[in-house]
Amino acid sequence: MTKKISSKKVSLVLVGLIWLLVGVGLGIRGINWIMELGIGPKTIGFLSLSVIFGLLKGKYILKKVAMKYWKRSESIQFKEIDILSGWIKILGIRGFIFIGIMIAIGILLRNSNIDRPILGVVYLAVGFALVYASKIFFEEKRNP
Repeated sequence: MTKKISSKKVSLVLVGLIWLLVGVGLGIRGINWIMELGIGPKTIGFLSLSVIFGLLKGKYILKKVAMKYWKRSESIQFKEIDILSGWIKILGIRGFIFIGIMIAIGILLRNSNIDRPILGVVYLAVGFALVYASKIFFEEKRNP
């Protein structure tokens, strides 16, 4: 007998994949910009700062956001048809507004006069935080 995969579980995994892939993409871009400094103490410092800020943001901010989405999924009635669209229900209107704001901020930062290595610190930190917090969506059961 095969176990049926729930629409809710697939939806949570899709949200997690979005967070994970966006985080990896931001992280790669951030590393590339930091590496414009070449190999040296400044580069190591920028990379270290990014990882520290990313871990802190992931653990203390984005993990809480991920938990809110997880808890939101508990109150949503998923149908079988939601197997590929349930993630939209989990994120909701506020989630998409927030995503839009983050994209706009990213565009503004990329088009600003901020040096790429400094911008790389921000991108790598946010990317690291997203990857760190994305694990919430892949867990079978969530304990607060």
